Amino acid sequence: MQGLLLKLSTLDADAESAVRVIAYFDSLLRDHVSVPTLLAATARLAQCPVGLLDAATGRRTRTSPRGAVDTPAEAPAQVRELSDGLGAVWMEREGPAHGLDEIVLERYAVAAEVTLERAAALARSGQDPALVELVLSAETDEAERARALRLLGFAPSAPLQALAIALPDRGPDRGLAAGLRAMGHQVRATRIGDTEAVLVATTLPRDLPEGSRVGIGPELPGARAAESWAGARTALRFTGPHDRVMRWSELGALALFADLPEPAVAGLADVRAMERLGEESLAAVRALCLAGSVRGAAATVHLHHSSMAARIARAESVLGFSLADAAGRLRAHLALALVRLRANLRSGTPA
Repeated sequence: MQGLLLKLSTLDADAESAVRVIAYFDSLLRDHVSVPTLLAATARLAQCPVGLLDAATGRRTRTSPRGAVDTPAEAPAQVRELSDGLGAVWMEREGPAHGLDEIVLERYAVAAEVTLERAAALARSGQDPALVELVLSAETDEAERARALRLLGFAPSAPLQALAIALPDRGPDRGLAAGLRAMGHQVRATRIGDTEAVLVATTLPRDLPEGSRVGIGPELPGARAAESWAGARTALRFTGPHDRVMRWSELGALALFADLPEPAVAGLADVRAMERLGEESLAAVRALCLAGSVRGAAATVHLHHSSMAARIARAESVLGFSLADAAGRLRAHLALALVRLRANLRSGTPA
């Protein structure tokens, strides 16, 4: 029924046409459409602009038959009030009213009430997951995301950070979310595939509660939460057993490698060489890249500097390049990151 766009200008105000209008809105409700989708569908049906006042957010939205959306400063004088103080809806037809306008407005109001009540019920019952997913989806439009944020208790203009937590074999990591809440953070979470998605309203501390591997997106206004989520998912791809937390803000140029296919990463000589190193040599290279010197690396892993130097020498013989200068250490650092990326690509860590 949704595929049949009823143009009122071609319909007579008879019982058959009224039934088709009712069936049209019933179809929209069966599909659990969002408020923006309901407005767009109603405007196409009526072939005139329609509007809605959402009392929960105080936002007015108007949609044209072509899908243009704006926010009028005020509603027109003639509106249809929704029950339970949910808001109001209206149609803006130029010229004389059509014979089916009244039934269209009536069914539009009923559909708006049901759609708004569904969203409110999610918030009242604490079923945040659907709202969190709506906020994080790149397909969600501005008005829909703003409403979902408000229902979750976030202001669309307030800064948020998204976290992507790897959950390969178990359910949501309640430890991390609970730990953040205990630290005073406003947290909302859901599971998306094999990743737990977490929204946090305040700037995260450097030290997070221990748990699964986690990618942290950039701090952005809530209205841009989808961008933070994309950054968090990218950061997650560079985490590993020894690098369990990765921030998008610290990836820098590494982010450019995130979308490489696994065979391309596997084909890099430095990656293949790094994967041939034993765990002892890998730990030595990792420590050297972080510390910048053999003595600093030795202190990090509690080894004598001569023992560390021997391990580095063995690693260099496998890698085929020197780690004595900054250029060599940068090359090794990149290879280590790509090894983690490849491991995540092979294990199916979500991108």
